[in-house]
Order: sequence, then structure tokens, then C-alpha cells
Amino acid sequence: MATLLLAGILAAIFVSYYRSWRRLAHVPGPATAHISILWLLRRAWNKELFPCLIEAGNKYGLLTRIGPNLVLVSDPDEVRRISGVRSEYTKGPAYDAGRVTDDDGEPHVASQRDPAKHKALRAKMGPAYSISMEPAVDRQIANLVRLIEDKYVVGRTGTGTSRPDFDFAQKAQFWGLDCVGDFAFGSPFGFLTRDEDVHRFVEMNDVSLKMVTVAGLVPWLNRLRTVWPLNLLVPREGDKVGFGILFGFAKDLVDRRTAEGAEPQADMMQAFIRSGMTKDELMQQVYIHIIAGADASSNLARMTMLSLLTSPPAYLALQREIDAAISAGQISSPATGAEASRLPYLQAAVREALRVHPPSVSPSKLSPSAGDTIAGIYVPGGTQVGANVPGILLSEAIFGADAHCYRPERWLEAAAGAQQDEARLRRMQSALDIVFGAGKFQCPGRAISYMEVGKLFVELMRRFDFSLVDGVRPATVESWAVLVVHGMNLRVTFRRGYEAGYSREKR
Repeated sequence: MATLLLAGILAAIFVSYYRSWRRLAHVPGPATAHISILWLLRRAWNKELFPCLIEAGNKYGLLTRIGPNLVLVSDPDEVRRISGVRSEYTKGPAYDAGRVTDDDGEPHVASQRDPAKHKALRAKMGPAYSISMEPAVDRQIANLVRLIEDKYVVGRTGTGTSRPDFDFAQKAQFWGLDCVGDFAFGSPFGFLTRDEDVHRFVEMNDVSLKMVTVAGLVPWLNRLRTVWPLNLLVPREGDKVGFGILFGFAKDLVDRRTAEGAEPQADMMQAFIRSGMTKDELMQQVYIHIIAGADASSNLARMTMLSLLTSPPAYLALQREIDAAISAGQISSPATGAEASRLPYLQAAVREALRVHPPSVSPSKLSPSAGDTIAGIYVPGGTQVGANVPGILLSEAIFGADAHCYRPERWLEAAAGAQQDEARLRRMQSALDIVFGAGKFQCPGRAISYMEVGKLFVELMRRFDFSLVDGVRPATVESWAVLVVHGMNLRVTFRRGYEAGYSREKR
């Protein structure tokens, strides 16, 4: 009897695996990926998710099977179609991994999978993105500049310091978090003024990215969040570090801002309140802005700096452009977002860094119940369809034979070329925009990131010279679902003429 029972169980397992394999057997991909997610999970756990996707797309084509029920799209036109406003695709189970509270609360806008609720929440968010965020960004850039001047400039007269240990990766994260705190919630968190990881939040955020990546690739793990002992990892009010601190901060902030007689403030939180968000929705806005908003801008700043410092001609070209604009009176102090946007080489340098080093991968979408044809290949309904963002951005067909190189000039050449180059520029920009999602899944904070990073580099490069401490291994870059960067140690000196200005200001 026991033998028959065991045989029945094995037969059921075999039939299940066979059906899983057969439904997408016609889609090319690694043989082991057809029967198990372990092929992809192993690469992700080794911090090589981005290279893995690039290699799969290059080897197997525009549609690749990378899991039993997961395919990868490397065609930007198909990605935009799938994400279109009228598309019947919905968010896949990988989005559940982005939830930071238990299942009793409403998901934030990024993890909300119900199409109607997602659309309604985005509509409530819209007015908040029309307020001016530049004053807050200016304040936090000033705090970062002050921190560099007071603590990290090498050999500053009178201090006796010589510190080639300015970790730009860490400080960019501090800056991004304090910017979000300032313009979204009315007050920075104090990362820059204290020059430390307040409540170990950055440390805990990095750990969470590993968990989110695994849970995104193995969605059934999300159901274990309510099971002991994994339920102990869900943040709760009263925790002393990490997301528990964030939970307490979010609850306290929402309670204060919605209390009777509370003084209105000119920030995003006030706009969310005016739009009619519930307390639960307001709580989720705190999470999504701190986790996603700060990561997007800080990663863009980090990879722009890394790209410039590993490409000296580009660094010098940007420095010359900023100097010339200042001399011509085209840049105020601090630089406005509009002024930074009119510096063509700066904009090209930032776009090129974003292209070569996209900050994250896009969670998969679910194909409609009737199925769909992608890049000429049919996929049945309920298939998880992911976008090969890093692969698309290294496409030689779109960006040229040197697509793997960081070369900002490609954007200027296309902009200055003939009519066919204008079409090429539009295609390049359209492909790059996929970094922030497309259609109904597009991130509303794209313009904010460009504005923040543009202003930041004008203010840093007009004052300081930067160089890498370790030219062989300039930084540690890990590719989980989000790019994680550590240890970008720089040597910082005053630019000629600026040290005198510093001395006068300090008297």
C-alpha cells in the first residue's frame, strides 16, 4: 500500500512538472530554466541578475524562457505594448514581494496589483508631483556640500586632515533619503547632518533587497510572511531599527499630519491628504517614497559619478561645460533645474549612466487569459512576462556598435544629426524611458530624479575635483532586483579658486 501511495505521489509530481514544462516548451531558453526557477535564482543569489538577463537575451533572442512560467522580453516596442494603458496585462505575483507590511494593510502604489485600485491611487498621487521640490533639493545639496567641506576635503588648510575615504556611494544614499524626507514629508531624516546610517536603515534596506529579489522570483514565499518565524520579520511599531523604525515614523507622521487642527505644510504629504487618501494609503506613500524614490535618485547619482570617473574625457568635458556656463552667467547659485536641463553634455552624461547602469529590473506582468503573441511567439494566459531592461539598454541595434561603452557623445551626435538621426534619438530615448516603466506602469518620479541629479552635479563639480582611490576596483556593484553599490571611495580636493571662497565664507 505504501509503495502504491509513493508511486502515486511521484506520478503526480511528474505530471505537474510535465505540464509546466510543456505549456512554454516552444519558447527558447536554458534547458534547466524550463523545469525550475533555480537556474535564475542561483544567478540572482550570486548578485548577477542583470548580467544573467543580458546573456539570456543575447543568446536566445527577443523572447526567452528563464523559468517554468517566466519569459523575458528584449524588444522595447513589445515592452511598451504590454504596458500600454489599454493593455490587458496586469501586475504579476512578483509585485507582492515589494510589500513591507502584513496582508491586513493596503499595498502601496508599486505593489498594488488590482488594476482599478492602482489607477485610483495613481490619480490621488498626481497633484503631489506638481509642487516645487527644488527648494528642498537645494537644502540637501547644501548639506552634502557642507559635509564634504567640513570633513572630507583632502589637506584643507588649518585642519590637518588628509582623508581619501569619502564613500560617495554611501553619501549619495544619505542625500537621496534626506531629499525625500524634505520635499515629501517636510523634514529631512538627518543622514547628512549626522553623517551616519540613522537607525541602520540603509543597512536594513540592503538586506531587504535580497529578500525581495528571492520572493519576487519565488512568489509562493510571500505567503509564508504570516507563518512563524518569518512573520517576525514583518516590521512592527516599536521596532528599534530598520523598517520597524520606518513603520513607527510613518504612523507618527500620518497621525500628526491628519490630526484636527494640524498646520498645513507645502509638501507632498499635504497634497496626498488633500487628494483624499486614507490613513492606510498615506502610510504606504511613506514607504514607497523612501524605499523606491530615494534608491532611484541615489543610484543614478552614484552610477553617473562612477561612469564619469572611469571615463576621464567625459569628466573633463562636463567640467568644461559647467565652467563655461558659469562664466557666461547661464548658471545661478544654486543652479536651478531648468538651468541644469539646458546643459547638453550634463544631460547626456546622466542619460548615458542610466543606460549603462539601470537601477533596477522590472517585475513581471501577467499575460491576459486569452494569451498573447510576443515577438512572434505565442504565450498562454497567466504567463509571467518580464522586461529585459538591462539587455535592451545595451542593444547595438538601438545604441550602436559601442553600446557597451559609456559614451555621452552618442546622445549629442544623434541630437545634432540629420532627420534619420532624429528618429534614432527618439528610439534611443524611448528605450531609455523603459527604466522608469512604461504606460500604466510608469514611475511618476522620473522627472524628479533627473532634476535632482542634474542640480547635484552642477554644484559638486563647480566646487570640487574628484578622483578614485582604487582605480582597479572603484566600487562594489551587486545586481539584485535593484542595483546595490558600496565602497566608492573618492579623493576630494577643492577646485582652484574655490578654496579662497570657502575661507572667506568661514571667517
